[in-house]
Amino acid sequence: MFCLVDTAGKVSFIMHWKLNIRLLVVSLVVATFASACAAAPASTSSTSTTTTTIETTAPTTTDAVTTTIPRDPTQAALRAQIDELIGTTAELRELAFLEPPTVTIVTDQELAIRVREQIEEELDPTELARDTAVQVLLGLIAPELDLLDLYTDLYSEQVAGYYDGELEEMVVPAGVELSALQKVTLVHELTHALTDQHFGFDERIEELDAEDRFDELSALQAVIEGDASFTELLYVTELSMEEKIQIVTDSLDQDTTVFGQTPRFIQELLLFPYLEGADFVEALWSSETGFDLVNAAYTDPPTTTEQIYHPEAYRAGEVGNGVVLPDTPLAGYEVGEEAVWGEVSFRVMLEQGLGASTAIQAASGWGGDRYRVMWNGEEVVYVLVYLGDTSSDALEMYDALVAYAGSEMKVGEPDTTEQATSFVGDVFAHAALDGDRVLFIASSDPDVGPEIVAVFSDF
Repeated sequence: MFCLVDTAGKVSFIMHWKLNIRLLVVSLVVATFASACAAAPASTSSTSTTTTTIETTAPTTTDAVTTTIPRDPTQAALRAQIDELIGTTAELRELAFLEPPTVTIVTDQELAIRVREQIEEELDPTELARDTAVQVLLGLIAPELDLLDLYTDLYSEQVAGYYDGELEEMVVPAGVELSALQKVTLVHELTHALTDQHFGFDERIEELDAEDRFDELSALQAVIEGDASFTELLYVTELSMEEKIQIVTDSLDQDTTVFGQTPRFIQELLLFPYLEGADFVEALWSSETGFDLVNAAYTDPPTTTEQIYHPEAYRAGEVGNGVVLPDTPLAGYEVGEEAVWGEVSFRVMLEQGLGASTAIQAASGWGGDRYRVMWNGEEVVYVLVYLGDTSSDALEMYDALVAYAGSEMKVGEPDTTEQATSFVGDVFAHAALDGDRVLFIASSDPDVGPEIVAVFSDF
């Protein structure tokens, strides 16, 4: 539910000008003042330039026709630029394409249609309704927000191209001359095409998504997007200062209205694999070993978002302790989802209500968790058990969840005992502390909440 990046993970839509302006600006600083710290790795003998397999489409159809000769001079010019970027990407990423990547050139109208069709195909209305109910209950989004419209608009806003992992193709808009920013975008997407050929991550994404292993999926997405983001930064460091300035200028000129109006919780989850993922990849990369450890992260990937925030935990093989929830039978309700909330979701939720420092402090003690969503088609119940690394970590999370519920959820005044706090207002919330464990229960129907609390009477 809360692995929001790239919907179900089939399609990698790149939204650089609204998501990665910070990355681009940082890259300029690195290139100008500390290039030695982020120098591009030397090319290897196994890297080679390859020729694109170009597919073109008519403006009114989604059926692509394969051709080795573009239909018009504008596509020929575009092909030449893409071929050059293919060689550059392979050199920077220190991998050779196993086969020429398929690039489908479409009109701007066709690109928008493809993006919208992908989103609508991947998003299930029932799941969206349940997700909406949970996020409204937790005070993360406004009740009137339509998530389907939001996601469709978000991924349709200024898309410069994308890589479809299922079809193993890149889709780019037709044109004569690629801008500097468009070239950065294509390096990012070409990195996806390249690493997918070598490591075949698309099936793994599908598997994790189908099994509701969302925190693990978010961690894998951070490797994938972080790798592509880091590679594009290496590309940017080699550009002229004029091109770098033009990239930032073009980025700032893009219309980011939809993203700017998106709830902060969703914004931060969207940004996570790009920003934190790039930091994670940078921690693995070095001028001596290049991408060796990054490549290894595809075959032995991080399994929690904690490992993305804390690469030392990944290196040490630290994983969260498994948390098992008891049965929580509730008349008229069905279990809609059960998964790991993860450090990333705790961070972005608490940051929205309590600020960054409190969120980071509380979430950094994550030792494992399990949440369950129960849904009757209208009302929703959310149950979470959190395990801290220590009892002090659990106390920090307990205090943070109590403060968050009081400030962000539609609850009344707190009723506090020694190690438990309950709220009853328009919605119900309850938090309890037991050693290194924290229980958190929320219900959109205030009368239902105490029934679930009773299940945890021994907590």
